[in-house]
Amino acid sequence: MHARWWLAGLIAAAACHRAPSLPDCQDGPTTPGLDVSYYQETIDWPSVRRAGLRFAFVRVSDGTAIEDPMFAANWAGAKRAGLLRGAYQHFRPDESPRAQADLVVAALARDAGELPPVIDVEVDGGKSPDEIAARVRAWIDRVRDRLHVEPIVYTGPEFWRDRVGGADVGQPLWVAHYTRSCPTVPAPWTRWTYWQHTDAGRVPGIVGAVDLDVFAGTLDDMRRLRTAAR
Repeated sequence: MHARWWLAGLIAAAACHRAPSLPDCQDGPTTPGLDVSYYQETIDWPSVRRAGLRFAFVRVSDGTAIEDPMFAANWAGAKRAGLLRGAYQHFRPDESPRAQADLVVAALARDAGELPPVIDVEVDGGKSPDEIAARVRAWIDRVRDRLHVEPIVYTGPEFWRDRVGGADVGQPLWVAHYTRSCPTVPAPWTRWTYWQHTDAGRVPGIVGAVDLDVFAGTLDDMRRLRTAAR
C-alpha cells in the first residue's frame, strides 16, 4: 500500500532489521505482521517468519487494471512459511466496485486464506464522499455475499474524515497512521483492529522497505475474525 498520511514517520530500525518499537496502545496482547505487493519483489518467506512476523496481507490488484504479478507467489510462500494470510485490493472509486470485488473473489476461489479480505480505501477517484461511501459499501456487500466473511476496511484517519465524510460502513478498521504515539481512530470507529504503523520497515528476507502492521490481539483472536463470519 502506498498511503502517504505524513504526520510523523516512525524511524525504521534498519541496522538491526527489526520493526520500530510501538507505543502501548492496547490493554491486551498484540501480534506483528506486514503487507506486501510486487514492490517487494521476491520475498524469502521463511526468513520473514523467523523474524517474528505472524501474518501477511497480500495485494491482489490495483483496481481492475493492474493485477499484482506477485500475488500467487506471495500467497503460496506466506502459507508455506506458516503466516496467517489475508488478501487486499487497492480500491479505485472511479471503477466498478462489483468488478473489483469479483477480482478478489476469483483470486481466493481455491484458497481463501485465514484472514478476511481487505478493501484499501486511500484515493477518491474524483468522487464525492457520498459516492465513495456507496461504492465501498457495494464492494463490501459483493465480497460478503460471495465469500461469506466480513471484509476489513483499510484507510487513513484524515482521508476517511475528509474524503469519505466519516461514513459508517460497519466493518473492522485497519488504520494507516505513521506516528510516534497511538494511532488516530477516525469516526465512526472507536478502535482499530489492525494498525499499519510504518511504510519504512526493514525485515529479513525482504530487500528494501516494507509496510509493517500490528493486530490488536492474539493469533487465535485473528483466526476468529474469519471463522466468526461464516
